[in-house]
Order: sequence, then C-alpha cells, then structure tokens
Amino acid sequence: MKSIVRCSVFLLLACSAALSQAPAASGFRALHVDAGKVTGEIHSFQGMNGMPAPIMAGLPGLAQQFKELRVSMVRTHDVMGPIDIDAKFEFTNKNLADLIPDPVQRAGVVKAGNASIIFPDENADPEKPASYNFGPTDKMLAAVHASGAEVYYRIGRSWGANTNPPADFDKYARVVKHIAMHYNQGWDNGFHYNVRYWEFWNEPGDVFWTGTPEQFYSLYAKTALALKSVDPTLKVGGDATWNPSGDGGYRESFLDYCVAHNVPLDFYSWHFYADQSADPYENVRLAGTIRGILDAHRFPKAESILSEWNLSSDCFSEKGRAELESMHNAAFIGAALSYFQDAPLDYAMYYRGDAAPWVGLFDRQGRYFKTAYTFKAMGKMLDTPMRLAVEGTDTLGFAALAGRSADGKTVQLFISNYAISPEFMHKHLSDRTNVVYRDNSGYNLTVNNLPWGNKAFSLKRYRISSTQNLQLVEEKSESGGSLKLSNSFPTDTIDLIVLEQK
Repeated sequence: MKSIVRCSVFLLLACSAALSQAPAASGFRALHVDAGKVTGEIHSFQGMNGMPAPIMAGLPGLAQQFKELRVSMVRTHDVMGPIDIDAKFEFTNKNLADLIPDPVQRAGVVKAGNASIIFPDENADPEKPASYNFGPTDKMLAAVHASGAEVYYRIGRSWGANTNPPADFDKYARVVKHIAMHYNQGWDNGFHYNVRYWEFWNEPGDVFWTGTPEQFYSLYAKTALALKSVDPTLKVGGDATWNPSGDGGYRESFLDYCVAHNVPLDFYSWHFYADQSADPYENVRLAGTIRGILDAHRFPKAESILSEWNLSSDCFSEKGRAELESMHNAAFIGAALSYFQDAPLDYAMYYRGDAAPWVGLFDRQGRYFKTAYTFKAMGKMLDTPMRLAVEGTDTLGFAALAGRSADGKTVQLFISNYAISPEFMHKHLSDRTNVVYRDNSGYNLTVNNLPWGNKAFSLKRYRISSTQNLQLVEEKSESGGSLKLSNSFPTDTIDLIVLEQK
C-alpha cells in the first residue's frame, strides 16, 4: 500500500464545485432489462487479500464468512510471518509502527512473525526438509482451502518487514521451488492444493523492495524458471506494482526484460487505490491501459490481475479506517464490482477481506461491516450467471448488473448508487473534471421478457444503506412477463432485487 498525499484546500473547493448535484427533471433513473436476451456471463471478482484464519492474536476465524461472501480467491499477502519466505520483523520498523501503533500488539506481531517465516536460516540447505518451517503457513493455506477459495500465492514479504534483496538469488529460487513442491506435490509431508497462481513480490520500488529494478528482474527470472521446473502449467507473474499509471522500472521495463531474456510471464499484476480520484471507474480505464501495454509487448495471452484495490489506502488514521468501513465505501465497491464486468480484467482482489485492525470487512467479533454486505450481495449474483444487459446506468457511480439462472427460474438485479464525495477528493479527476450527477435519487425499473412468461413470480428486494444490512425491505407476488418497479434510491445505497418463478 502507498501512503496517501493530501491536496490543498483550493483543490478540495474546486472539486466540490465540480461535483455539485445538478437539478434533474424527474430525479429518478430509467433502468431497463431485457430478461430474454443473454449478453454474456457474470464473472466472479470476489477475490480478497486477507486470510480466513486469524493472522494476529485476538482476531476471529472467518471461514464461514468467506463462504457467505463467495470468496473465490485469496491472495496471501500481509499475513505477517506465515507465507513470507525470509522476512525479518523489527519492533522499531517505522512502517510497522505506523500500521500497528499499539506497542504490545506490535511486539506480539514481531515475535510471532519471526517465528513463522518459512525459511528462517539463510545459510540452510534448501534441498533438506529440515531447513523449512512450514507449520504456520500450512495452517493458513488449510484455512483458505477449507473455505472453498483458491490460493493466489504471493512470493515476497509482508508490510513492515525487511526490504533488502535476498543475499543469494539462486538459493531463493530453489526455496520457492520447494514451497511449490510442498503445496502441490506433497513434498515434506505436504499437500496437493493445486496452487496455480504464483505472484512475484509486492509493490517493488516503494516500501517492499530497496534493490534496483535490474536486481528485481534477475530474481524474478530465476524464481519463475524454478517454478516452471516444478510444473510448466503453473502461472507465474508479477510484479504487483503500486503505480500502474507509469513505468518506474516495473511496467514496460519489466516486460521488456522478460521479452529480451525469454522469461515466462503468465500474468501481470497491479494495484490501484482511488486516493486521488475516488472514482469507481478508474480501474476500468487502467485495465485498458495495462491490456494495451501487454499486447504491445508480445504478451497477448498474459492475464491482467488487479491484486489490490480499494477506495483508499488510508488505513493509518481513524478517519481513514472509518471511511473504509462506511456505507460510502460499500457503494463504491458495488459500483466498482459492476464495472469490472466490462473491463479487460481477469481477477481482482480487494484489500482486504479479513478483520485486520488496520482495514478489513469484519470487526474483531467477525461481524459484517457495510462493505462486507456489498460483497455478500454481489456473491448472490453468481447464482444467476447468465448476464443480461441493463440500460440506463452510467460510469459515474450509478451502476447495475443483471443476471438470469440457467434454468430460467430466477432473475436478479444488483444496483449501486455511489457519488464521488468532494471531501474525500485529493486531486481533480484525471479526465472527468465536469462530473455532474443527474437523475440518481431513485429508479424507474422495467424488466421485459421474463423467462416464465405469464406465470406467477415473487419479488424480493433487499437493501444495504446507512440503516439497513441487506435486509428484506419489499416482498410481493406478481405475474406476467414483465415488471415495473419504482423506488427512491438515495446516494450510498445498494439494492438487490430477486425475481423467482413460483
């Protein structure tokens, strides 16, 4: 994660003026769904950073909650010891202190973290099982496996650990090779988890890597080839850049190196926090940029993976954490997840989905924040995976997704109403400086060509708002092949509408 940069009062006032609500004739958005026309498939973007097993003392296990949210993939980053290969945690590390200011809690993380890394002695022989400390990581990956999610293994170190390059690149690659053997081929009393995705490092050039880009390329190449020697079908990639908008040595330059040295790259991963725009559509534009760069660098088959995203990276302040747990962020997530469906994007992993004290979807008792309810509602959309087009949405925050079940007995509609908050803006929107919201105080919905014809059906409407937690707010019986529905729909609200044949 990157620390955020505050903008001036002048920019905040300018943004506030640009984003003011414009008068609207009706105030309600006209939405239309043709339930008889399937346009594609609804894809799951229910990936998470954060584990279903507690990463620190006092945190809850969340296996059931992960199942309820239909979490599809878990990125093993910032587990604070487990998963890390050679991390070293120090109590006085400034980044760690910023993240965990409580000294008692931080001391516990340092002690547990250093006792949990996989390869604790850099002088040990990587060919010998006795050199490895797999136990803590075994527990974490077993919890992911039990939740039904897929493991997306991040190779590298957690926040607040050392940032220097490993001393011996060849040895490091051999260690990673044996980790893959342990979790996929049963080596050293291991497992057969079929971990497909192996992401190399996290945010190089920021606070996780103080080596040069050239050192990074070399270590990536050795590690990628070592993993391919275990199983050539494994998907290897990186570099989880924090700056997808520029090169900085870790975008085009990284790809150029892979091409020039014939290094495998099955996916390119990147991060984006909307600190400077608060725009839920920004990821779509960035995904298009990344896709174009990959294609131009002769990686047309390489996947594009957004392995960290959120409204903001400010998890260090009370105000920032409150924003990340808020209904405003819940609506942002709802809009972003809807927009992902039309982005050249293969996977996305929200940061983060557990109950970590700095940011997450749950509190320390495992109770849902507003943001978790958004993922739960979107998870339900996977029950109606045959996508239906929705007319009347925009790319400014009024987003919707519709789907039909394979048996034609259920139609669902997910609607999110988000508006960019002027007080949360840090800079002007990159190319959307004239944002004006119209007709977003409600919706007039029409659904035609329902698959059951004139038969009776039930309507259930669930709402997430400042006062409602995916609660059933409307239920009635209808009949016929069409539906008209009108509802007030304030900003920062989500509706899930479920139509089922009786």
